[in-house]
Amino acid sequence: MVADLKAKVQVKLRIMWHLDLGRGGRPLRIGYGRIFHEANAFSPLLTERDNFERLHTLDGEALHQATELLHPELASFMPHGELTGFRQAARLAGGVEAVPLFSAMSVPGGPLSRSCFAWLLERLLSSIDRAGPLDGIYLALHGSMQVEGLHEPPEAVILREARARLSPSGRLAVSYDLHANLSHGLVDPVDVLIAYRSNPHWDLAPTGFRAGNRLIRTLRGRCSPVHAWRKLPLILGGGATIDFLPPMRSVFRWMKGLEENPRVLSASLFMVHPYTTAEDLGWAVHVCTDGDEALADQLAEQLADRAWEQRTEQPPLAYTPGEALDRVVSSRWRRLGPITLVDGDDIVGAGAPGGNTHIVQALARDHRGLKVLVPVHDPALVAELEGSPEGTRRRVILRGTPGYGMPEVELEATVSHRAQGEMGRVIRLDVWNFHIAVSDTPPLPIHPSYWSKLGLNVRAADAIVQKNFFHYRMFYLTLSFEHLLVRSDGATSLERVRMRRYRIPCYPGAPVSDWRRADPELRRGKQGAAHSP
Repeated sequence: MVADLKAKVQVKLRIMWHLDLGRGGRPLRIGYGRIFHEANAFSPLLTERDNFERLHTLDGEALHQATELLHPELASFMPHGELTGFRQAARLAGGVEAVPLFSAMSVPGGPLSRSCFAWLLERLLSSIDRAGPLDGIYLALHGSMQVEGLHEPPEAVILREARARLSPSGRLAVSYDLHANLSHGLVDPVDVLIAYRSNPHWDLAPTGFRAGNRLIRTLRGRCSPVHAWRKLPLILGGGATIDFLPPMRSVFRWMKGLEENPRVLSASLFMVHPYTTAEDLGWAVHVCTDGDEALADQLAEQLADRAWEQRTEQPPLAYTPGEALDRVVSSRWRRLGPITLVDGDDIVGAGAPGGNTHIVQALARDHRGLKVLVPVHDPALVAELEGSPEGTRRRVILRGTPGYGMPEVELEATVSHRAQGEMGRVIRLDVWNFHIAVSDTPPLPIHPSYWSKLGLNVRAADAIVQKNFFHYRMFYLTLSFEHLLVRSDGATSLERVRMRRYRIPCYPGAPVSDWRRADPELRRGKQGAAHSP
């Protein structure tokens, strides 16, 4: 009887927890905004203002409209982002005025210039000042931004300045990408902290909803968030780090199970973006409970242990360009759709410039009769070919991104097609049986439409080169059934990460057997958190 009664009470508590939308209580005014960028310190290109303006900058009424359910928040990327999710949490709670602030997002790239960061910060802070009195602020940030010459995490500056504009009773919520590099400056100023729980990141809107829900409930006295977090001396691990595949699947399922406990407000894992020059990189875990510090500490320890257990699971085997092309020739999967060649050392989705020429060089030496689609960033070649009519046959030299140190590849090519959009100009070159999309901005062709705009049918290809680790899989789920990691010498080289020396020895570069010894020092951090590669 007692056991049955206890089980029924637990079920009822879980139902109440999942239905608690923060309804009831005083009216609230909450501002919402975003400054989102993932930096790669090994890219030769700085990220400037025009990189944000080209992809996504909105404020005021335009931001309000974009975050309605029937409108795309992040055009050409994902229809509903974190801010749309926040708006839905506010709508369902009732009595909440969601005040649009400023939202800016750029494709990952090199560190921001100081002038670019100053512009972004001024736009956000000015929007907060214009908004009038606010009970709270929700910001969607990445957590691995970097600014040239700035010796602390940029997100820490953003949060500190936003917090200073709230009253003492105001509350601040933040969401991060799960590749954030957590530090005290990203944790201490906030009341609510939420991370993505999927990789690839499909859960942007649910993340914003969760952050908004916790913020509203906090402001209405329905919960009292307390935080505990741990930082691990771990840079690479977890295999492919995809949330629904082993080995990380069990960790993510365990985290989701934690939030079924009404005392647990959130549980987050951060599998760090390793391509910055922050001193204290490392995986991190964060747990927030409703007023129970001991429980938060206990669960953070347990979550850290579970993440640490995955450290020996390394990324998939990587092939040289020639080896990868040989695998395409012999692959049975090619009959069902194109093989994906993940250009692992030149991942634009992780901030590389996209100008790696090694795969084209391998095709020029021996194309093996394969129809391969390859994107390459080479703005000088785009400018050179601007006046060449379609159908022109020319001898060209592909050099890739300026300053990237890639091999020059001489080609006899036909200028076949042109496209232009919010991501810049693209020229298609046909060489024997393979096709090169030469762009004047870093290419991120995660959707098949990138190639259809250039007059190509992806289903007819033998292989497609991707400049992204994960997100393309959402759009190629029914098109590509084998994925090969290709290694070369670029800005997202895992070998570069392994060889780098860190202030605190980290696995796998150092044989670390226990995370607890390094955790206090990693969380404490060090002033001057960015230095030269």
